[in-house]
Amino acid sequence: MSLKRPPKRQCLKRPSSQFPKLLSLLLCFPFPALAAGLQGNVHTQWHSRYISEGRDNLDGASFYTASLDLSVTDLSTGVWQGWEESGPYRENNLYVEYAPLMGDWEPYVNLTYLQFHPDDPDDLEAGVGVSRQLTRIFSVALDGTWSKQAEGSFYGLSLFAEKDLTDTLNTTLRLTQTYDHGYASEAYNGLNNSEAGIRFSWNRLKPVMLHAGWQYSWAGEDVRRSGGADEHWGEIGLMAYF
Repeated sequence: MSLKRPPKRQCLKRPSSQFPKLLSLLLCFPFPALAAGLQGNVHTQWHSRYISEGRDNLDGASFYTASLDLSVTDLSTGVWQGWEESGPYRENNLYVEYAPLMGDWEPYVNLTYLQFHPDDPDDLEAGVGVSRQLTRIFSVALDGTWSKQAEGSFYGLSLFAEKDLTDTLNTTLRLTQTYDHGYASEAYNGLNNSEAGIRFSWNRLKPVMLHAGWQYSWAGEDVRRSGGADEHWGEIGLMAYF
């Protein structure tokens, strides 16, 4: 789990003919709601390494991602694709999420359909979580994910500190502790890893935002029993809002 999102990917998974049909449904669904306040963004990133759940999924290879997200009031849906630099790995995600605002609390529930190319089976994941703003700077979030393929769950508790450095430059600090219950590893249930991250966001050229960040993961017992170790990685991204 990262600042927002996704996917455990130790293995390479099998393509499915259902993805083009699901993508067509995704693109068609929101258009009747344009008059009701459709919003969205297009986002592309480069990651120096593909780290999730404290594990290096691509043996040190860098990773590119691109996504499209659309939302109307409390409902959102989107597609996300990632691909290995100079390698065969591809990953597709299609999700739908409901995230109502309840006073100071921001809960959400979502479903994500995942494909992993070229070899392994698809997956379906359910997510649930809640976040709350504590002060002008600090917020806290609790996230959980259940995987149908792994028949396990994964949890993360995060503390965020966000500060505007200038009118156009913002920074976010994050501390996260995660717990694995049969999601990333079947051999051990317990503390998985601890993470710290920093991200700088620059939005001088609205509605475009440029961001860069660095993260470090300390391996817990679950990661070490899987043969993992401490990891660190960086990313650069560009997001356009509409």
